[in-house]
Amino acid sequence: MSETLFFILLFIALELFEVSWQKASTLGEVLQKIYRYYEKNIFLVFLMHPTMYLAIYMMMVSNYDIYLQVLFGIKLSDIALKLVFVHKVFIKQEVEGEMKMMLGMKVEWYMLYFGVVFYPVLIWLGMN
Repeated sequence: MSETLFFILLFIALELFEVSWQKASTLGEVLQKIYRYYEKNIFLVFLMHPTMYLAIYMMMVSNYDIYLQVLFGIKLSDIALKLVFVHKVFIKQEVEGEMKMMLGMKVEWYMLYFGVVFYPVLIWLGMN
């Protein structure tokens, strides 16, 4: 098995793990699930995102290929945005009109699996 295919399959498996523990019907419920780990320890939230560490490793192995830098940037931005929302909603409890509407928005099933399809393409482009 080629190194690229190995990384793609590993990344898909880890991304499916991340989807499984965050899966919910609304954005507010997704944030609640993240907040459960955040309450215990913020570093636990980072540990629950193993694809971020795999992205760092792949970036280093590929000599910092631009596609893998993009992948890492998207992963890091995703985690940071979720943590900002968790802090705003559960710690500061600053939830206003638009934010309440956003938290009640239904999360379609395909939205959660976007990374399972998109990230392997970036890995393929970056490792070949």
